[in-house]
Amino acid sequence: MLELTDLPFTMKPSTDVLEIIACTPLILVSFVGNICLFYSTRKCITGRLQTSFLLIFNLGSVHLIKNSVVNVMKIVYSSGFILDSAGCKVLCFTEALTTSLAIWFMLHFALLYLRRLYQTVHPLSETPNPDCQEHPLKVVSALWMAGVAVYIPVLLYARKSEYLHAGNDTDPLSTSRIHTDCLIDFGNKQVEFYYGNTFLVLIDILPLSILVFVCFWMSFLLLERKKMTYGDIWIGDDDSETEILRGAKFSILLMWLITPLWISHFILVYFLKDLAACVFFPAVLTALSSGFSALSPFLLMLVNYKMKLVSFCGAQEKKPTPQPANGGVSPNA
Repeated sequence: MLELTDLPFTMKPSTDVLEIIACTPLILVSFVGNICLFYSTRKCITGRLQTSFLLIFNLGSVHLIKNSVVNVMKIVYSSGFILDSAGCKVLCFTEALTTSLAIWFMLHFALLYLRRLYQTVHPLSETPNPDCQEHPLKVVSALWMAGVAVYIPVLLYARKSEYLHAGNDTDPLSTSRIHTDCLIDFGNKQVEFYYGNTFLVLIDILPLSILVFVCFWMSFLLLERKKMTYGDIWIGDDDSETEILRGAKFSILLMWLITPLWISHFILVYFLKDLAACVFFPAVLTALSSGFSALSPFLLMLVNYKMKLVSFCGAQEKKPTPQPANGGVSPNA
């Protein structure tokens, strides 16, 4: 006969099951979205690799790393497998790195389309130099190296909690919460304050603040262009202008997606730590931290003007140009 004295165990799966339920659809949606993003972007590339495509590839890579490492580890942990200190190091480092890289790449993406939109609304007297392929590669490589360098201390100081399930086996809220079981202990209050509570916050919140400013600037430029259109100054849009307008508009939408998610996650982690006992707390944190990686690929796919094709640019929209006969030139040509 089963004894019902282990009541906490009957309540324990509630939190873990919610975390698994939160992680599983995020992983599936992110994988589907980012794979489609890679495929559609590759099919839409004509000629050399453009800066926007390079940033899209890196954003997709960051999203896939976040879901294939962080969320998969959360599912494994919620299934009953306890992580050791090495696993906690990988988890904390990867989650922090991918979050910051997503913000940095998104800011670079928005700045790119701000510059292009500004040149479209206020054309220069002289033709601007085309993007050099080496420049975006250097910037993207520098962002990756800077991200790794910034979060090396997190990799070093992250560890497994020493008080994991110690003395609280009878607590009905005692569950395997990866957010509290994997800690970052700097061992020094000054290091924790200046690096953990100040520096790591600024390297995310400053780019987000710039991103918000850039997107509002793009909104004003779009309004200015719309007013100029009514004066019949603009006569149609070519393909490059169409892509610039789409890139600016979707940058604004992505800003409204990533900023509230990051702020909400930040508030829950840093200011409402008492909610760690709440059953829904881990699932909510997971949804906030991975929501951008799951939803943004579907918006990024629409940046390229050719994405209006259902075939993901597989069949280029090439209108056949009639070849004139040898002697059949129109007198109005």
